[in-house]
Amino acid sequence: MEIKLLIINVIFASMKEKENEKLNAKAIYNAVLKKIIAERTALGITQINVAQQLGIGENGYFKIEKGKTKLDLERLLLILEVLEITPIDFFKGIK
Repeated sequence: MEIKLLIINVIFASMKEKENEKLNAKAIYNAVLKKIIAERTALGITQINVAQQLGIGENGYFKIEKGKTKLDLERLLLILEVLEITPIDFFKGIK
């Protein structure tokens, strides 16, 4: 009986750890989106300007910033190019 309880505890601990990793990834993703917005607004660049430079519609870019459309690595790098910030500088302070 003790072994079954131990196995169950290990399984639940593993599940909880995986859930925490997912929550951490989500928090980092949200921090990235917030920093994109902060950098863009600090430079006085509108969503329309970024959308035009990326070759996408305003609504498409709005959805990226709001997290409704997933931001892939290629698109992130293009956005950073528009904002004239290196990936190294951009990710400083994001934990």
